[in-house]
Amino acid sequence: MQAAVVPAVSSSWQVKDVPQPQPGPNQVLVKMHASGICYTDVHQTLGHLPGPFPRILGHEPVGEIVAVAPDVTTRKVGDRVGTAWIQSTCGRCEWCQRGRRMSCPYLKGTGIEAQGGHAEYMLMNADATYLIPDEVSYEQAAPIFCAGYTVYSGLRWADPKPHERVAVLGIGGLGHLAVQYAKAAGFETIAVSHSPDKDKMIRDLGADEVVRDGKSLAAAGGADVILSTSNSTKSMEIETAIVRIARIKLKKPPRAS
Repeated sequence: MQAAVVPAVSSSWQVKDVPQPQPGPNQVLVKMHASGICYTDVHQTLGHLPGPFPRILGHEPVGEIVAVAPDVTTRKVGDRVGTAWIQSTCGRCEWCQRGRRMSCPYLKGTGIEAQGGHAEYMLMNADATYLIPDEVSYEQAAPIFCAGYTVYSGLRWADPKPHERVAVLGIGGLGHLAVQYAKAAGFETIAVSHSPDKDKMIRDLGADEVVRDGKSLAAAGGADVILSTSNSTKSMEIETAIVRIARIKLKKPPRAS
C-alpha cells in the first residue's frame, strides 16, 4: 500500500510503498476514505511529541472496515468507522483509574506509536472505533475525531448541570463545534468572540448571546463553565480573568435570616 511517511524529525513527508498491515487481536483493518490534517501533524513532524520515526501520521482517520481479527465481535466488514487519538492504554495506572487515559504512560497514540490514517489502509483497535452514521460523509466525519472529540471531552468533564450556562471562548476550528455541542446538550450558550464579522454565523450555530470579553460576559450574567478553544498564553490570561469576573457576577448574596 502507499502511505505518507515522515522518515525523520523535521523531514519532508514522502509517499512510499509500505507493507499493508494485517489485523491482530482486537484490531480491524480499515480502508481509508478520509484523513484530516491539523496543526498537531506539524508538531509531530518536528518531533515535539515523543515517539519513534519513521511515522505515518493522521489522527483524524475514517473509512470502511475490510477485515477483522477473529476475536472481534463488536465490528464487522463494511462498517463505517473512525478512531480518535487514543488507540490503547494500560487500564491499570493511576491516570487510567482516574478516567484520564490521555496521561497514561503506556498510551499508544494514533499516528505515533500506532500507524495513522495518511495511508491507504490503517489498523484500528476495535474498541477504539466509533460507528459513523450513513447520513454523515467521511469528509464531514474526519475532523470530528480530533476537533469535535476535543471540545466534547471538555464539555463532558466540566459536567455542567441543566440550569447552568456555558461560555465558549474563541470561535474557530474547535469553538464553532463547542457552541453546537453545548446548545444541542440543552445549555444556555454564550460565545466570547473578538470578531464581529462572525456574529451571524455564531448565532446561526445556536449561541444565545455573543460577547467580546470578560466584562461583557459578566454583564450578560456570567457563566458556570468556560470552554477555551485557544492555546495562546495571552488567551489563557484572559480566560483566568473571565473566570474570576464570571464567578463574581454569579455569586448570589446570602439570604436574609
